Amino acid sequence: MMRAVLTALLAVAGVIAGDVVFRTSLLHQVRPVILSPSDQAVVDPPVRVLWDGPQQMRVLLSIAGEAPRDLGVHESPLDIPRDQFPRDGGYGIELRSLRYGRWIRATRWFQVHAAPERQAESDHQPSAWEAKDLLHALDAARTARDKALGRTKFLSEENAALRDESERLAKQLEALYKAQDDESERSAELERRLAQLGEENRNLADENAAIRQRLSTVVPCTVWGYFGFPHPQTFPPTRRALNVSDGRGQVFRTQPECELFRRGDPTAASICFCVGNSWGG
Repeated sequence: MMRAVLTALLAVAGVIAGDVVFRTSLLHQVRPVILSPSDQAVVDPPVRVLWDGPQQMRVLLSIAGEAPRDLGVHESPLDIPRDQFPRDGGYGIELRSLRYGRWIRATRWFQVHAAPERQAESDHQPSAWEAKDLLHALDAARTARDKALGRTKFLSEENAALRDESERLAKQLEALYKAQDDESERSAELERRLAQLGEENRNLADENAAIRQRLSTVVPCTVWGYFGFPHPQTFPPTRRALNVSDGRGQVFRTQPECELFRRGDPTAASICFCVGNSWGG
């Protein structure tokens, strides 16, 4: 218990000693402390800036909402003239170390409010800084206007291009719809023609089956023969006779048999033809 109390007392003593050392010896030598003007004070220019710490510091003055202006390297105290405050409003003082820059700095914000008679004079005769700010604002407005006009022109051209593209796509879509309708009509016509051909095919198949059935009932030819003149050298020749067998009395049962014998018969007067099937066939 005593050890914990002693440790806490030593820690508190170390913090107090360090705070005293840094606040009195090191902090003021390294980091400046702005003594004047006080924070959020309302002052009438010229403004005296007083700080405690390094004598030479870089001083920057900024109007609220704008980039700071570098006033150069100065020693404490510093009187900022009236022409550095073009209008009433909020201002900021920033002190930066010459060696470490933004790493070691101090800032102070205050309000500037000119006396009524001086304010009237400034209203009648604008300062150089105010005129310069107005010119900068006018240039910025013109630049923004030119950019807006250029952007408007670009968007108008892009809108026209999109409109042309939409019309072209609409025409292509209409052509596709028309082609699809024509293709549908052709498909329907082909389907009707296909159905018609199918019906014709079925009818032909039925007729073919009927013919095959009739052919199956036909008795094949069993006797073949040809006409001939037995004595062709007589004048007038003798009447023609029907030959249905060879010299040995064999009846011609097939056409090839008949043709083979007919080619060798000088009295033949016709080709072989079917005589009938009543000869024992």
